[in-house]
Amino acid sequence: MVFAAQASDSTRLQTRWMPRCGWIHPLVIFWLVWAITVGLYELHLSEMLIFSSSQVMTVVAWIVIPFTLTTLIYLGCRSWDSLNLSSFYLDTDFRVEKLTRNLTIALAIWAMLTVVEIFLSGGLPILWLIQGSSKTYLDFGIPTFHGLLNSLIQTIGLIGFALYVLTRRRRFLWMAGFVLLWSIIVVTRNMLIVMLIEYGVVWVMIRGLSKKTVARSVVGLIALILAFGYIGDLRSGGAESFRGVAEPSQNYPEWLPSGALWVYIYVATPINNLVNTVQTTHPVYDPLFPYATSQLLPTVLRKIVYDPTTVSELPSGDLVTEALNVSTAYLGPFRDFGMFGIACFSIIMAYVAAHYWRDRSLRGSLAYAVLAQCVILTIFFNHLFYLPIISQVFWLYFFFPNRKRIEKMSTVA
Repeated sequence: MVFAAQASDSTRLQTRWMPRCGWIHPLVIFWLVWAITVGLYELHLSEMLIFSSSQVMTVVAWIVIPFTLTTLIYLGCRSWDSLNLSSFYLDTDFRVEKLTRNLTIALAIWAMLTVVEIFLSGGLPILWLIQGSSKTYLDFGIPTFHGLLNSLIQTIGLIGFALYVLTRRRRFLWMAGFVLLWSIIVVTRNMLIVMLIEYGVVWVMIRGLSKKTVARSVVGLIALILAFGYIGDLRSGGAESFRGVAEPSQNYPEWLPSGALWVYIYVATPINNLVNTVQTTHPVYDPLFPYATSQLLPTVLRKIVYDPTTVSELPSGDLVTEALNVSTAYLGPFRDFGMFGIACFSIIMAYVAAHYWRDRSLRGSLAYAVLAQCVILTIFFNHLFYLPIISQVFWLYFFFPNRKRIEKMSTVA
């Protein structure tokens, strides 16, 4: 992967033509995460995993096959061709300094509104956790505005990280680092994981996947697992408390850190809950898909447009255990229209991801990082229809309003 950047901050930012790494192709990441999920489930390292391989594979087939067919049809067989090249380009009318200035202004606006949120909420979640307060991260922020502010700060971090990777200038890295720090301050693992995945996709997209990158990723993954377990233990009352919920089987290796059990349970139980819901719940067969789409609306509008009962039931489904209430991104589509709803959601996800995979502008490439994260986390949540996450794409169009001024397209043979 060849990289070239001009030295002066006031000059244009440009990289040489480069092929996209096949490891972040939408089909590769989708198949990889679902193969890992099914593989981990087959180990049955928890007594909660109660379904057979055939029951799990039947549901997973309705997820994977529509996604695969849609991607292949949309992109065609040449979507893997290394001659399908990409460029990141900022022309003379859209210099790095102008983009940096806009990001700084947006960050200042975010900071002012966040101070208001801190005042109205009566503090920060990290302080509540240290003080042993009954308040949690769910009590922080102003409804409706909080999700919008979260998406804004995540977009700022994403663009800042992209500028760092493109230019190798560390002055852009603090924006990306601040978002990770903020996710710890507000005690939200979801934001932390979302941003790390998006940063990883941007890195591989621009720099490629070298042995050094793989080694660093493995070390980072181990650190993330340990941090995930530590934060989880703090929020749940200790490692033993979580073990009581997780019910590890006799096959579970006791020498593993608590973070490994947290990750295993978080990866394996959502599909467990989805299969349980498929087995026991009758879909509503509503063509408006209220369970799947209601999270696209701000909280205030959601309560007006949708039945409050529907909104209140969104996070769960028919759970195997009440303590673990995640049921993959496909719970809502199934509740709306059964297995056909699951297939429809996979088709929509594949179409949007493939669209931004083909968009080789800087804006389109960063939007693909957001969509790739949505694809990866389908094993947990429906981030494609979750406003605080998917609205990052909206902010990208705000920071890069005119595609023609951002990129110059070419095909190099």
